[in-house]
Amino acid sequence: MTEADKEIIEILKELFRNKDNEFVDPDELLQEQIVKWSIYVAGAGLTILLPIKLLGSADHSAASGLLSGIVGVAFTLLFIHLNVKSKNPSVILYILTWLSLMLSLWLAG
Repeated sequence: MTEADKEIIEILKELFRNKDNEFVDPDELLQEQIVKWSIYVAGAGLTILLPIKLLGSADHSAASGLLSGIVGVAFTLLFIHLNVKSKNPSVILYILTWLSLMLSLWLAG
């Protein structure tokens, strides 16, 4: 792993770390909460729709389109957050970007 990859992992750990008794900038806290909750909503949507899409035979195109939009927005917010916090480009960031795009395209199809 390169130094940039280690930096990305540290940013992700910091994003999901509990910050109960710390002074945090309100703008940074709001930004982190928006990113975290968009990831949670995308994860919940994937948990609900993925079994239906794999096991069901009915047409779920509206739900698939909505979910692909939610997943796309969640990963876009995550990558913007990572790019703002990191100082170097990372292979992990490129792989995650590609995987999220492929997942959104598969869910939309």
